[in-house]
Amino acid sequence: MQTLSEIITRIQLYMLSLDWAYILTFIIITYGINNFNVKAGLQQVTGTQTRTRYRVALVGIVYGCCLYVIRGYTLIKVESLFQSFVFALVFHKFIVEALIYWLVKRGLPGSISKHLLNENQLQALNTEK
Repeated sequence: MQTLSEIITRIQLYMLSLDWAYILTFIIITYGINNFNVKAGLQQVTGTQTRTRYRVALVGIVYGCCLYVIRGYTLIKVESLFQSFVFALVFHKFIVEALIYWLVKRGLPGSISKHLLNENQLQALNTEK
C-alpha cells in the first residue's frame, strides 16, 4: 500500500512540475496551424509540404524557445519545458483526439464536428457507424 501511495505522490509531483500554460497554448496553436487555412498558406509561402508531425515538432520547439527567452527561464526550467512539450504531444494525440472522435461518434452536431475534423475523418467515422 505504501508503494502505491508513493507512486501516486510521484505522479502528482510530475503533473505539478509541468508548464500547463505552455501545454494548453501549444495544443491550441498547433491545432490551429494544422486544421485551418494556415497550413495552406505556409505551404504556398515556403513551397514545401511537410507532414503534420514535423510541423507540430517545429512549432513546439520554436514556441518553447520563444517562451524560454520571454520568461527568462533558467536551465533547470528548460527540462520542465521539454517535459511539457513531450507531455503535450502525448496528451493531444491520445487524449484530446480520442475525446473528439468519441464525441463525434456519439452524435456531436455536424455544425461543430466539421470544425473539429476534416471531411475524410468525418466520412470514415460515418461509415463505421
